[in-house]
Amino acid sequence: MLLFAATAPWGTLYWKRSLQAGRQPQFYQSYFEPAVMLACGRGFLIAHPPVPVVVDFLERKTDSLSCADIPPTTIVSDQALYQRPWLYLMLTVAFTWKILGISWSGMGPLFGVLFGATIIAAYGILRIGLSRAVAVAGAVVLAISAVHLQNLPHLRDYAKAPLTLALIWLLMVMATVPPTWRRLPAIGVVYGLILGIGYGFRTDFLVEIPVFFCVLFAFVAGGWRRHLSLKCVSAAVCLAVFVAVSWPVISAVRRGGGCQWHAGLLGLTDPYNESLMITPGPYSFGQAYSDNVVYAITTGFARRIQPDTGHVEYCSPEYDAASGRYLAMLAATFPGDFVTRTFSSVEQIVRVPFRWNDTPLPGFAGDLYRIRRLVLLPLRGTGAIFVGLAIAFLAAVELRLGLFALFLMLYFGGYPMLQFDVRHYFHLEVLTWWSVGFVVEQIVRRVRQTGVRGGVGRIWRTASSGVPLNWTRAGAMVVVVAICAVGTLWAARAYQRRAVTALFHEYIDAPREQIRRGPLAANVLYPLRTGHPPGTDPYPVDVVEVETDAAHCDPRATVTFRYREPLPEFTHVVAIAGRADAAGHGRVFEPVYDRFDGVEIAGGDPGCVLGLYRLSAPDRLKVLLSATLVPGWEHHPLYERRLGLQWAQP
Repeated sequence: MLLFAATAPWGTLYWKRSLQAGRQPQFYQSYFEPAVMLACGRGFLIAHPPVPVVVDFLERKTDSLSCADIPPTTIVSDQALYQRPWLYLMLTVAFTWKILGISWSGMGPLFGVLFGATIIAAYGILRIGLSRAVAVAGAVVLAISAVHLQNLPHLRDYAKAPLTLALIWLLMVMATVPPTWRRLPAIGVVYGLILGIGYGFRTDFLVEIPVFFCVLFAFVAGGWRRHLSLKCVSAAVCLAVFVAVSWPVISAVRRGGGCQWHAGLLGLTDPYNESLMITPGPYSFGQAYSDNVVYAITTGFARRIQPDTGHVEYCSPEYDAASGRYLAMLAATFPGDFVTRTFSSVEQIVRVPFRWNDTPLPGFAGDLYRIRRLVLLPLRGTGAIFVGLAIAFLAAVELRLGLFALFLMLYFGGYPMLQFDVRHYFHLEVLTWWSVGFVVEQIVRRVRQTGVRGGVGRIWRTASSGVPLNWTRAGAMVVVVAICAVGTLWAARAYQRRAVTALFHEYIDAPREQIRRGPLAANVLYPLRTGHPPGTDPYPVDVVEVETDAAHCDPRATVTFRYREPLPEFTHVVAIAGRADAAGHGRVFEPVYDRFDGVEIAGGDPGCVLGLYRLSAPDRLKVLLSATLVPGWEHHPLYERRLGLQWAQP
């Protein structure tokens, strides 16, 4: 209660200062018409036609709105109501507006409550294995975290923080307390309740379903073969509560879709290579973080696997099915990339507490953040060390606890790779802070006990509870985990090399027709027709092939695939990757869509590009990617790489 009373006003204060500094939060405010109508007693509906004053409010042309401004004759209905998957988020905002009045700038108390709830959930996590004083210190550190505060104003993404941390706390409780018929089903009920509510905030919460069953059956005290009936009952209770609470959202998604897999495809696009610190392979899953680009890729795939497919509505159930199937096909073809991205995600998330050392807002608590920077700067890059030490110590106490801590870190540190943006993982820094607190507290306790127990060696042989510490077991676990990690990455990359080699040979061997003979001049746009009527829905994907002579291409040579307005995000600049000492012909393959304009070459002499071709039957290729194949491409890495993981290359 004291933590909440202290941190909720702090969060509200930061939110207000952020607005005063001109930082406009972004949480899809234009979607919140049902919340307006709910606050005004009109139900979870939208107006037909739109009410001008409501439109101005949703577009933030005005800061506030009075229910009296909505004409009583306004017709409202659920026609074209696409916000049902956000039901509980809308209800939360509507309840806030009902109490405080409908205003963007007046929502400060809601942000304060969410911030305080996040700190309370984090404190619950820190209290497992840590003393009260250390847990409070950790909660305070999290409350002044720069990355935490910077994400507070973005309601849609921040609202999942307290719910996610509450779920992690329940998982930790489940793994650390003795299972009883009273306790375990109760945890299942609460987990299902929070998960169901969270699903009504963001469909991202689906990823929190498998982890509950993994922890329940693999990491509850007593071993996985004991208490099976109790575990089954707890699992059934959790699932039943989740379905009951989230049923309005589940039924809405079943009827109207919800872009369940769309975000994962967005997370594979090129911009996330940089955020994950990934060196890409000679291909691209998508050139831009764009709903339009991913929609075109997905609907093109849907047409290839089912030629008689008609119009596929964005975020419809049909779109969800097609995008899910396409994502699964990419995972099956490029497993090495998925493993690499997962490892990179874990590595970066454990470093989050020490990466953001500046003030979250210019002029906000300047002295406090100068001190914070001085303290944390020397610790930069040590997150993995603290996490590793904590896991090793837990394994020395009990192997089950060490494996549970490892699983928790890999799962919650790994799944953000689906869309690696800080807004999806900022709240997970609490896991590293728990590790820091645990390691520091264990060291301090043993230093204090040195004079009492008679020697450092004896102290490190037993835990503070008197349980013997088996460091041999901990070391063995670390070695086995390292071998498994390297082996998994190596095997996934070896499999991927074979799969991708076969895929690109299909590209090369596919029938093609020449559409322009080379050599092509630089800085000239060569218009190309795709061969399909404009506006075809869904548009059949064409594939343009650019044949190059590597010896005549400058290393900086590029080919640009241009599109007509209003689709600038489809324009793709691809490096030809030429070398003066190279010999042989290279190929650039590019899937192109509606409103494709033509090809433009930059760099290299006129002999760089030998000709342009179009694949005659691209529908035979289920996976179509932009790919740059240089001479001898079969011997180059056909997978993504992460700096620091090169030792695992097959």
